Amino acid sequence: MYSHSDYMIFVTLDDATQLSGIFGLISITIAWFYGLIVLYKFIKTREKMLFYFFLAIIFTMSPWYPSGLGFIFWLFTRQEVAYQVYVLLGTIGTPIALYSWLQIYMPALHPEKKNLITIISICFSIIFYIYLFYFLFFAPGAPDSDIIGIKRSAIDIDYKGFILVFLAISLLISIITGNDFSIASMKVKENPTIIWKGRFLIISFNLFAIGAIGDGFIQLNPVTLIIFRIFLMIASTTYYIGFILPKWMKRLLKLE
Repeated sequence: MYSHSDYMIFVTLDDATQLSGIFGLISITIAWFYGLIVLYKFIKTREKMLFYFFLAIIFTMSPWYPSGLGFIFWLFTRQEVAYQVYVLLGTIGTPIALYSWLQIYMPALHPEKKNLITIISICFSIIFYIYLFYFLFFAPGAPDSDIIGIKRSAIDIDYKGFILVFLAISLLISIITGNDFSIASMKVKENPTIIWKGRFLIISFNLFAIGAIGDGFIQLNPVTLIIFRIFLMIASTTYYIGFILPKWMKRLLKLE
C-alpha cells in the first residue's frame, strides 16, 4: 500500500524563485485589476474598442501567468504546475493580445491596411498554435522541451524555437506600433487630452519593452528582477491611464 509521499513529488522553491513568483503574481493582478475596470466600461457602453483593450491588457501579461499562478499553486500544493499547463498559460494568450492591439492601432492610423494586417496576424497566429500544440501534445516524445522551452525553475522557463521567435516578433511589433500610436497622439496639438494619452502610452510601451526584454533575456538577480517587474507594473498602469484617461487623472492634470 502506497503512502501519500510515495506518489506526490514535492518541490522546494529557493528565495529567488519565490520572489519571482510573488512579483509575477502582483504584475498579473494589477493587469487584471485594470482589465476588469475596462471590461465593466465595455459592458456599460458596448464600445468594441474597449473590449479589444480589455483583451490586450490582460493577455499582454500572459508570459508571466505561469510564474504568478504557478507560485499560488505551489503555495497550496508544494508542487509545480504540469509542463503542458505551464506552457499553455504562458503562451496561448499572446496571439490574442497582438490581434487585439492591432484592432485598436490599425483603424486609428492605417485603416486602409487593416484587413491585410489582420489576415497576416491571424495566419501567423495559426502557425504558432499548430507548432505549439503539435510539439506539446502530438509529436513523438511530446512534450519536446528542447523545441518548446526549458524550465529553469519550477515557475520560470526559457522558451525555444518558434515560440521564442513569435514572442520576440510580437514584442517588436507592439513596441513599434505602440510608439507610432503614442507619437501620433502627442501631435494632436488642438486636444490636450489626446496629447496626455500619448504621453502615458509612450511611457507604457517603452517600460514594458524594457521590463519584458530584461525579464526574458537577462540573467536576473533579486534586485534586477524587482526592477524589471516594477517596470511591468508601471507599464500596465500607464497603459490603462493612457487609453482611458480616467476622471481622477483628468482632474490632476486640470483637463476638466
